[in-house]
Amino acid sequence: MEFNFHTKNNFIFKIMVIIISMISPLIMVIYDPEIPSLSSYWKTPLQPLFLISNLLTSLMFITIPKWKLSGVLLLILTCFSVEYYGTIHNIFATTFFIVNTYALYSIKKYRLMVPLYLTCLIWTPNLLWVEIHAIFILCLYHLLVLIDYNKILKKRNP
Repeated sequence: MEFNFHTKNNFIFKIMVIIISMISPLIMVIYDPEIPSLSSYWKTPLQPLFLISNLLTSLMFITIPKWKLSGVLLLILTCFSVEYYGTIHNIFATTFFIVNTYALYSIKKYRLMVPLYLTCLIWTPNLLWVEIHAIFILCLYHLLVLIDYNKILKKRNP
């Protein structure tokens, strides 16, 4: 399945994925704030929310040139549950968050997002809040880029 970035349906799809990705971690924390990481929700009744959110985000990332690797890494870490494949999962999860730093840096207009993204490390040792912070910044970044791109398209094709 290929998405044309210029279609209204694809714009709506990406906005929906961003909203789902922002809200999902909050729902998970409200459900059980004692869980140590988002990946640990795999072992809860919220597993479908975790899976759907990650799969939709992976699909969206794979359609964006500088985010393809992030999409593949997110898909792989989602497939390897932290419960059964902890080491493999953690390697891909760490690599995913590191690779995102480069992708965030790739658009000059939003380079401010890189230090905001990296400030997620102030939450250590609370991995859950590190992840939520990083995801929120990624969502904000993609939302801003998407809105800007949509404005450009509207100017070109009134």
